[in-house]
This record gives sequence, C-alpha cells and structure tokens, in this order.
Amino acid sequence: ERLKRARTENGLTQEQLAEKLDVSVAFLSRAECGNVKINLTRIDQICDILNISISNILTGTGNTSKDYLNEDFSNLLKTLK
Repeated sequence: ERLKRARTENGLTQEQLAEKLDVSVAFLSRAECGNVKINLTRIDQICDILNISISNILTGTGNTSKDYLNEDFSNLLKTLK
C-alpha cells in the first residue's frame, strides 16, 4: 500500500517504476500488494527513485525527505555490496 501510494504520488506507472528498478511488472505488482519480500538493497533503490525515506516505506512514519538514519543505512548497504 505504501509503495503504491509513493509510486502514484511520484506520477509513475507500475511499468515505469519496474523499468527503473529492472524488475518485472508482475514482481512490482506483488510487492505493492505485500505478496513478495523485497531485499534491503532493493528497498534502498526504491526509496532513492521515489525520494522517500526508508522509515516511510517500511513503517509509514516519517516525512518524505531523507533523514540522517536513511543516509547511514544507505551508506551501510553500499559498503556491503
């Protein structure tokens, strides 16, 4: 639900977001319905594309700007790659 709302607020179709994420539309549809697990790297990528905070996508809290925890989380993911 939060993923779909963020996508539509950014004016993207499922097809457009799926292309940016390099995933199938079917995968994105299942993700929006909560029927598939998304790894942390993909969540970080989604948040970057949709310009939303990780806390917002995971819990529905926070605002649409990135905060210091999100930056720390993103940096941690980059070091793990």
